[in-house]
Amino acid sequence: MARQSLRGVLFDLDGTLLDTAPDLIHACNAAVVEAGLVPQSLHALRPMISGGGSAMLRLTLNANAREADLESLLERMHSIYSENIAVHTRFFDGMGGVLDELENRGLSWGIVTNKLSCFTDPLLQSLDLFTRSGCVISGDTLPEMKPHPMPMLEACRRIGSSPGASVYIGDARRDIEAGKNAGMATLAALYGYISENDPPDSWGADGLLSQPVDLLAWLDGELL
Repeated sequence: MARQSLRGVLFDLDGTLLDTAPDLIHACNAAVVEAGLVPQSLHALRPMISGGGSAMLRLTLNANAREADLESLLERMHSIYSENIAVHTRFFDGMGGVLDELENRGLSWGIVTNKLSCFTDPLLQSLDLFTRSGCVISGDTLPEMKPHPMPMLEACRRIGSSPGASVYIGDARRDIEAGKNAGMATLAALYGYISENDPPDSWGADGLLSQPVDLLAWLDGELL
């Protein structure tokens, strides 16, 4: 894809567009403490966020824990998160300016996340991003979710850009797989919630972003 012909930019949500870790980790640990278990540190939980609440909670449960225990904790975590969904969540440093510049350049942008719409929508509404974004595709918007290409293709349709003229930015291997499966360019967000056991340089992305503003350098051909 020639970068000068790019028309659409799509973002993953947690760990890419927004730093949701403080509120997610608060909800996880609050549920854990209520259950009489030991809370985990931000350092331990941050890389698990891309795997969802279940992955975060499994850190507190031993290998023999019943699935019912996990489901009960997850339900409580979700309840706490819903009540505190945008207390400390913010843009990653520089991302606000990146969105302003994309809009100044006439580029459409949108969000494709596996986060359920019951969390995605109120979060984006709280931060005045829901109507600003060209599209919002959540994990339950369509019959399939990432890494299936369906959400990516629908997002491109909604923002009026073809996959070949679009780029997807994410902080998990499945994000890059989803973008590639849809025929899009892909960029890995190194500043996101990445596990040390899954190095981004092995994902096959078209570029690596150390910080949000690097996206603009990539668009300008200044970053390989």
